[in-house]
Amino acid sequence: MESSERQLRAQMGFFHDLVRKLAAQGDPYAKVLTAPDNPYPAYEEIRERGALYRSPLGTWVTTDHEIANQVLREKRFGVRKANGEKVPEFMNFDNSMLGLDPPDHTRLRRMTMPTFNPRVADRWRGRAEKICHRLIDDILATGDRFDLMTAFAHHLPTAVIGDLVGIPDEDRDRFHLLSREIVPLLDGVVTYEKARGVDAAIAGMTELFARVVARRRADPREDMISRMLPLVDEGRLTMGELLPLCMFLPLAGTETTVNLIGNGVLALLRHPEQWRMVAERPELAEGVVAETLRHDPPVQTYRRIAHEPVELAGVSLPVDGELAIVAAGANRDPKVFTEPARFDITRANRNDTLSFSAGIHYCLGASLAKFEAEVAYQALISRLPRLRQAGPVRRRGSFIIRGMREFPLSVS
Repeated sequence: MESSERQLRAQMGFFHDLVRKLAAQGDPYAKVLTAPDNPYPAYEEIRERGALYRSPLGTWVTTDHEIANQVLREKRFGVRKANGEKVPEFMNFDNSMLGLDPPDHTRLRRMTMPTFNPRVADRWRGRAEKICHRLIDDILATGDRFDLMTAFAHHLPTAVIGDLVGIPDEDRDRFHLLSREIVPLLDGVVTYEKARGVDAAIAGMTELFARVVARRRADPREDMISRMLPLVDEGRLTMGELLPLCMFLPLAGTETTVNLIGNGVLALLRHPEQWRMVAERPELAEGVVAETLRHDPPVQTYRRIAHEPVELAGVSLPVDGELAIVAAGANRDPKVFTEPARFDITRANRNDTLSFSAGIHYCLGASLAKFEAEVAYQALISRLPRLRQAGPVRRRGSFIIRGMREFPLSVS
């Protein structure tokens, strides 16, 4: 065991050193993997290399909107190797939908769709509004300064997704703490220490949801777990599939919304004229959501693996060829978006983005994330009209998830 751990540590260290070396030599994709605070110049360097660029790391990379959209919808690409093996680097979501291809992905997605149906999710708008105002009440009661991420942004989606999935109130603090430990899995695990911490947190989360599932079996409610337990009894779903769904769907949905809220507030504070527009016309908060998703999306990059030889943009990709789809770069493709670097909540085609992926892996919780962020912007702008940044932000150091660990604000 010690020998295998040393070998894994050495492999991760070698890859980390290689990325830094190639970044210093000018490889724009390696620069992206170093998780700079501002990755957008590196995305433009990738765009300058052509529609499809091959990094010395062996990965093909694109920021071209047309190609990215095509690949995300293309059945010849998947998230696993052609023979179904998991891709070892960075992320491993085991039996969750995030790490599966059809037919298992199709089957599990069909089972979870009723929970995340846009019409069902929209019923929670009133609940989200109440949560936002309660959080702001707490902020105002504690003084002039607060951290947006820890005092507000993390709490809203955790409460809403907890209700939808079926996490009891008394288990939500534990869920939140374990989620923080698993987040490096979304960020892209590149160190041995982070990988071990993720493993420990997943074990804790598995134990937590085993208890929650047993509780919901004894006391079913109107939530995802209660809805899916009969499928387990019928043999259409295994407990080994249900528990990862319980873990990773809430985690992915929470992280997307947390950072959508944070990135949008930061953009508005940097564009005070647009903050004032939303103050005068709260319905424009929908435009803030859409433009934040385009301009500074929470999820920056997706990865796909060719399941057969593919000709793409004049390039021949072999079986198991890896393609990094830089959605945040595609969202700034000048062939699609006029003045792509400009933040504009009134942009006409702001919805033509790839921020929730596309095709069979389009985000199940997209509607939920959008309305939560919209409600959050409206509440913050109406209740805290003089909100301002009160110190430097601290980024989370991820090349996949774009967000902040700390975002200090002042209410006056």
